Amino acid sequence: MPKFTDSFRFLIAFGISLTLLIACGDKKDSVDSKKEETTKEETKKETTTSSSASNQLYFVEEYTKDGQEVGKSEKFFIGEKGGYITAMLRTSQPIGVGAVDVRIERESLDGTEIVSTTPFDVFPDKSYFFFDKITFYKSGDYKVTVFKKDGSPVAAGTVRIDYK
Repeated sequence: MPKFTDSFRFLIAFGISLTLLIACGDKKDSVDSKKEETTKEETKKETTTSSSASNQLYFVEEYTKDGQEVGKSEKFFIGEKGGYITAMLRTSQPIGVGAVDVRIERESLDGTEIVSTTPFDVFPDKSYFFFDKITFYKSGDYKVTVFKKDGSPVAAGTVRIDYK
């Protein structure tokens, strides 16, 4: 009988050891895959940041039919009923998408509020764009951001709007 009990204990100990070994092995794989996902995510963020860092969004009073930028500034004046300006986007390489969203956010003491988000069609193989008639109805400091449809930012710029 002692041989049977010793063998049974050995089998139980072996089974527990095997179970722990498998469980620890799965945990290690899980940790490795989490590290890999984090690394991929960090690389994606770096790529987005570095590509958008060389892109430029700025503002003009008007972009003429013959391709001239008129009245480039960081501050514009509007009437009490509102007014508009043109946002210019220059990217370091072709934008690669056919549509973008232009989001206007008004900054205030209470925080930031999204004023509007307007879709625009663009040419994927181009790297210079204008977004005409970006409209403002209140004075204040604004942040304007161009996003691809997947939500990744292309470029952002700030502008001050005052009443005439």
